[in-house]
Amino acid sequence: MFKTIVTALLVLAMTDAMAAAVEGFYRANGKDAAPVHARALKGDAHMDKPTFKLVLSQKDASKDARADFSAQMGDLGSALVVTLARGDQGYEVIGAQFAHPDLKRSGASSAGLVEARDVVVSAGEIRGRIVSVADAMLFDEPMDIDLKFQTKIP
Repeated sequence: MFKTIVTALLVLAMTDAMAAAVEGFYRANGKDAAPVHARALKGDAHMDKPTFKLVLSQKDASKDARADFSAQMGDLGSALVVTLARGDQGYEVIGAQFAHPDLKRSGASSAGLVEARDVVVSAGEIRGRIVSVADAMLFDEPMDIDLKFQTKIP
């Protein structure tokens, strides 16, 4: 009986870890960072529409009540915080913060550097891709991002 309970708990833990995954690349000044964790937070309404704050980070933020702030301050290692709002054509990025060890202004905010693609919200999860626009520059520093994510929604 004990083995069955332990096995079930391990399967649940592995399923939860797999559900909060990030794959792809996050480059600043040609150097890679490795966000592997995803967390979605409820954001403030934008134009009367709900938003999500998506935290893609190197360190686990699952127990951090202010994961978006911690990520921007660099407390979660390399991280990208993206605010997504539902628009006419799906989800749109309305803001982003970039924490990367190879940025001179790590933690800086910008709009228009990344786009949301293939975002789907269903069965209590959000998944999709965050991709940098062509020739993306954050204060004259080149950015190249293509991150696929999946995580539970609040």
